[in-house]
Amino acid sequence: MPTFAPRPIQAHWSYGSPRRVRTALGIGHDLRPPCGVEVSARSSWTSDMTLSSQARNVSVTPSASRLSTLSHIQIASLWFALFTQWMTVVPVLVPAQVAEMLGRDTALKEGVAGSVIASGAFIAMIVAPLAGALSDRCSAKHGRRRPFLVTGVFGIAVALVWLASFNGGGSVGMYTLAFLHLQFWWNWAAGPYAGLVPDVVPKQETNRASAWLNVMTVLGTITGNVVLVALYSPGHLYPTVAAFIAIMLLCLWLTIRGSREPTPVRSRERFELVTFMRSFYLDPRLHRNFYWVLVTRLFGNMGIWSIFAFMLYYLQDVIGIRHPTSLLNGLLGVGVVLAIPASLLGARLADRHGVVPVVRLTSWIMAGAAIGFVLLALHPNLLLVITVGLVFCAAYGTYQAVDWALALQVLPDDASSGKDMGIWQVSMVLPQILGPAATGWMLSWVKAFAGAGPAYVVAFVVAAGWFVLAAWFVSRIKIASRQHVSVT
Repeated sequence: MPTFAPRPIQAHWSYGSPRRVRTALGIGHDLRPPCGVEVSARSSWTSDMTLSSQARNVSVTPSASRLSTLSHIQIASLWFALFTQWMTVVPVLVPAQVAEMLGRDTALKEGVAGSVIASGAFIAMIVAPLAGALSDRCSAKHGRRRPFLVTGVFGIAVALVWLASFNGGGSVGMYTLAFLHLQFWWNWAAGPYAGLVPDVVPKQETNRASAWLNVMTVLGTITGNVVLVALYSPGHLYPTVAAFIAIMLLCLWLTIRGSREPTPVRSRERFELVTFMRSFYLDPRLHRNFYWVLVTRLFGNMGIWSIFAFMLYYLQDVIGIRHPTSLLNGLLGVGVVLAIPASLLGARLADRHGVVPVVRLTSWIMAGAAIGFVLLALHPNLLLVITVGLVFCAAYGTYQAVDWALALQVLPDDASSGKDMGIWQVSMVLPQILGPAATGWMLSWVKAFAGAGPAYVVAFVVAAGWFVLAAWFVSRIKIASRQHVSVT
């Protein structure tokens, strides 16, 4: 059996002792691939400077050739579709439908809406990494992620039709069940999709791919709100849902056409449930950066969704807008348009200074915006609310521009990217559940004895605290200055 010895590697690392580098390169170790495995000339490196197992992922390592802009757009298209409906269902449609079912003046609407959204927490935590891990083992002819994307999109379509059937009435329990159905299929598609990105995007293009994914997030949010403004009316959701489904089907086709997944090698390992479950545990001593990314993203998104989910009620009950839905849609639309140049700026800053400083800076800006909402709850002013909201959206766009890149640079192993990105996906979805739930019941409790103004003061102070924690924890992430090393 021939010995695999890495050729000289030319790279500059921003941290790490010479001993650690020698260990990472395998100097003094006999690196032998298993029989029958051809080791590619390209080595894949994690941020902890460990050589990932090419024997496990050689068949799914993306080509090192540069992707065209069209390819990036096609790969990111499904993310656009998912956010077209998700960024309207959670912050706008669920609160509006709950308010219609309970009556607009009920003191419990925040708590009930938050609980409906929070009911999907368990499903989000389980389904995204589970679907991602199952897709890692999938050996479908046209790609290991495709079956999950297709079934997920069709499941989402059914769930949206079910939600639309609650035309201003019905049981909150059944409505919650419909939302759980949506949560399941959304995560069934999103977990494997997150694993698709490292499958088809070369390491050296992760920043570019992250920027395009954020652009699609922004454009999806814009499109979703345009659809709402054009088609939504209380009690008549079917035209809105039909538009969302059509967009998803088109974008699914584009992503399938553009991603060109490598043909997976059939696994020769027997499926063992215990081994499969153990694979979800990652040793924090070996993958410290990955854990810090999860914590940072969890706290940052807790702050984001503590604000997003209740802006409708904030505008109505604190600022005094009688019909806040159109104003909120317009504010979100303008805000996400502003987020596009902010995203491009964030990508440029990340290329120059690294992703960690960008995440830290934007977390502080969003914390400042949350404090601005606190002051405006005490002294309402619509113009200033719009201004602070736009600042928040710009910072949010910059943050999202490097969000995927940060995750892709710290993946524990390319061979299990579906599972690992599914776990990472939980750090985005879980705050969308827990943030509104905790904030909703806190708002209902404080409003009961102090009124709406003080309630939102408390809520947004807590949101600012989440952003401060995100800014602090991201500083603990240590990433090498170059993430792609070519063996020459």
